[in-house]
Amino acid sequence: MSATLTVQPAHPAFLEDDITALTLQLEEINYREETKKGKHAVDNLPDLEVAYVSYLHEIEAHLAFLKDVKLAHSIAHAVDIDGQAIQEISRGEVQAQEDRRYAMRISSDDPELEAPPPYTEELRDEFIEDEVTLYEDPAEEAGPSVPYAQRQAEAMGRLSREAFECVSCREDFRWDAIHTLGCGDQYCDSCLRRHIMQPVTERKLNFLPPRCHGTAVARGLIEDILSASELGELDDAQLEKDTEDKTYCSNVDCGKFIAPIYIRAGDATCPRCDTKTCSLCKNQAHQAECPEDPEVKATLDLGEQRHWQRCYSCRAMVEIDWGCNHMTCLCGAQFCYLCGTRWHECRCAFWIEENLVHRAEEVVDRAAANVRLQPAERQRRVHQMQEELRDTDECEHRGRKKFTMINYGRFQCEMCGTRHRKFILRCKRCQLDLCADCRRHGV
Repeated sequence: MSATLTVQPAHPAFLEDDITALTLQLEEINYREETKKGKHAVDNLPDLEVAYVSYLHEIEAHLAFLKDVKLAHSIAHAVDIDGQAIQEISRGEVQAQEDRRYAMRISSDDPELEAPPPYTEELRDEFIEDEVTLYEDPAEEAGPSVPYAQRQAEAMGRLSREAFECVSCREDFRWDAIHTLGCGDQYCDSCLRRHIMQPVTERKLNFLPPRCHGTAVARGLIEDILSASELGELDDAQLEKDTEDKTYCSNVDCGKFIAPIYIRAGDATCPRCDTKTCSLCKNQAHQAECPEDPEVKATLDLGEQRHWQRCYSCRAMVEIDWGCNHMTCLCGAQFCYLCGTRWHECRCAFWIEENLVHRAEEVVDRAAANVRLQPAERQRRVHQMQEELRDTDECEHRGRKKFTMINYGRFQCEMCGTRHRKFILRCKRCQLDLCADCRRHGV
C-alpha cells in the first residue's frame, strides 16, 4: 500500500471539513490497530503494517498542519478586525504614562523622581511600544482600509525578508530554511542533521532519542531531515540502546552491534561480516560449553582489585573518577556503582564519602584558581561544598538559566571528557561542567 498526502494551501471555509475528514480517518486506523490480532514478531513487521504506520504518521502530520493553518487564519482575522482599536488603546496608555511622569516632575523637587522608571515599568512600556509597532497599518495614508488577503500577502512578504539565526552555526537563514524545535532553539538543515545524527556518529547512545534541552525532536521532523540510510542508522542505534544484554561482533575488525533477531540458540551472527559470536561470553562462537577467557578473567580480577563496576547492559568495565554512585554508561544504561543493579533498585548510599570530599575539594580549588586560600578558609569552603553537593545529589540540570557560561581557564566536559578552548557551561546547583553538545543531548 502506498499513499501520500499533498500539502496545499487551504481556504478557511474548507479547513473544518478537511480536519473532520482526517480525524475520522485517524480514528478508523486506530480502531484497526486496537482490533488486529498481531500474530507477527514484534521486531519483524510485515510490509502492510509498515505501510499502515507510515500512513498514520502522514495523517497525523497533515492534521497538525491543518490545525496550525486554522489557528493562523483565526489570529490574522482577529488582528484585521481589532488592530486599529488595539493601536488606539496602546497609544492612549503611552500618552497617559508620559503625562503622569511629567506631572510628577513638575510637582516635586525630589531628585529621585528623575530616576528611570522601575524595571517592571520599563518592560511594560516596551511591550506597549511593541504592540504599537505590531499593529501599525502601513496603508493608513493610502486609504481607509486594506483587504484581509492583501494584508496576509504583505505579512508573508515581510516574513520572507526576515532572517533567522541557527543556534549552532550562527548563520542567518530564511524562515523556510530554519527548523524550530520544541525547546525554542532554531537549526538550519545541515546543523539539525548533524545534531540528530551525533549520537550515531560519535557513538553516544545515552544521547538517544535525539533531543535538545531535554525536549525530544519530533519524529516527523527527523524523518523529513534525514535520508533513508541515515534514518536506518538512527533506528539501529536506538535499538542498540534499548537492548539490555548487548552482543557485539567478536571480529576485532568489525565490532558491530548484533540485534536480537540475529541471535539463535546463543549464537549471534553478524549481519556485516557473518562472524558468529557467543551471546553469553561475547567471544567467538564455540561448540562446547562457554569457556573462561584468560584475558577477560584477568581484566575482571583487576577490576575487582580496583573496585571497578560492570555495566549490566553492555558489560563494559566502568571506573568511577569523581562524583556520586549514579552511573550512566555510554550505552545509556543507568546503574548503581556500588552494587551494579539498575538505578533506583537498591538502597546503597548515594555518595562514597571519600569521593564526596574529593569532589568538594575539586570544585573549591577550581573556583579559586587564581586566589590563594588560607588552609582554614579552604577547609570551610570544602565543608560547605560537601553539604551543597549532598543537597543537590539528584540534580537534573533543568532549564537554561540553571547554567553559567565560563569563558576563562581550561575547559573539559565532565560528561564526555572532551576538551574545549572557548567556553564551558557550569550547572549552578551541582557545579557540573558540560559542553554545549552534552547540555543539549545528555541532560
